[in-house]
Amino acid sequence: MAKDRVVILHGIAQMAWNMAAVTFFLRRQGFDPVPLTYPSTAHGLDALADRLKAELAAKGVWDGPGRVHFVTHSMGGLVAARYLEKYRAEIPESRLGRVVMLAPPHGGSEVADLLHRQGLYRWFYGPAGQELTTEARTEPDPPYYDLGIIAGTSGWIFPAAGALFGGPHDGRVAVARTKLPGMRAHTTVPASHTFIPWRPAVLRLIASFLKTGSFEELS
Repeated sequence: MAKDRVVILHGIAQMAWNMAAVTFFLRRQGFDPVPLTYPSTAHGLDALADRLKAELAAKGVWDGPGRVHFVTHSMGGLVAARYLEKYRAEIPESRLGRVVMLAPPHGGSEVADLLHRQGLYRWFYGPAGQELTTEARTEPDPPYYDLGIIAGTSGWIFPAAGALFGGPHDGRVAVARTKLPGMRAHTTVPASHTFIPWRPAVLRLIASFLKTGSFEELS
């Protein structure tokens, strides 16, 4: 039986190794993970979606009989969403699986609001960093695919950022801003934005959603 593939996308200013725990766990769960490193700080979201399309084609990810899922962290979720929307007509509906996003800033981030005009921020995070403000993310596209979102609620690692949020957050993104109209499921875990891809409970939730479309942990 053909294994389902899972495209794994890291967040801004990171690399594929930041998602190593996800990659290793999903391989043990019987999936064929495809971790990608992409130039997250060199381009805007639209160009990154184009690069993702080219990378998936080059690797033949859509070739073969199995389904193709996506697991993302932070801005990787925005890249995947842009790709899936922009190239919807080219994506075989019968092959597209489920999507799990960890701490996606669908509604932007108050941290980006505070810092996006500063020179160091603009230099380090590049064009995509300017698209992470709450103003820039006012009308995200609703998903046509099965989408599960996991948000973190432990922002202690970023104590100064706590003053920016009016509710639960992970130190970088408010829980409320991770949600997207039309998502299939949403849950929270006591994890920070940086370390949410490494939490064992999160890994189990990812596998559960990919297999069943639910965040009920598998026995």
